[in-house]
Amino acid sequence: MLKFLLRCLFFMAGIALLCDIGLPTRTETLKVDQHTSRVNDGMSGRRDSSSGDTSYTLHLIGGLVSSCSVGHAAYNKLRDGDTVDVRSTRLFRQCFRIARGDEVIEVSRYWRWIAAVIGCVLIATAIGWLRQDEDGISLA
Repeated sequence: MLKFLLRCLFFMAGIALLCDIGLPTRTETLKVDQHTSRVNDGMSGRRDSSSGDTSYTLHLIGGLVSSCSVGHAAYNKLRDGDTVDVRSTRLFRQCFRIARGDEVIEVSRYWRWIAAVIGCVLIATAIGWLRQDEDGISLA
């Protein structure tokens, strides 16, 4: 029974990802409210900036998208109070383009391809086309 529920969950997640890339995108003019960064070093007790990977987030106000994960360059280029145009997906509200006027600040070029591959793998796993054996994942 648990296996069936897990397959249903994988199938629904795959369909949701494919629907998200198939729907038209949303463009909103938002205001940068706050910047936050977090060091992800794999150790919960250690938070120094000398090691690990840092994730940067812009918190936005004035629309449906409340935050966007960005790179270091975009994080430093935008200031609190800046007005930006944000393109995002409709279903999951994932930011993939941030621009200030005519200047593109951040763009994720291959987000559709990545989401399509992940969605197809989830659906294939749910249907049973991909199975895990002792050696790893194999095609059924």
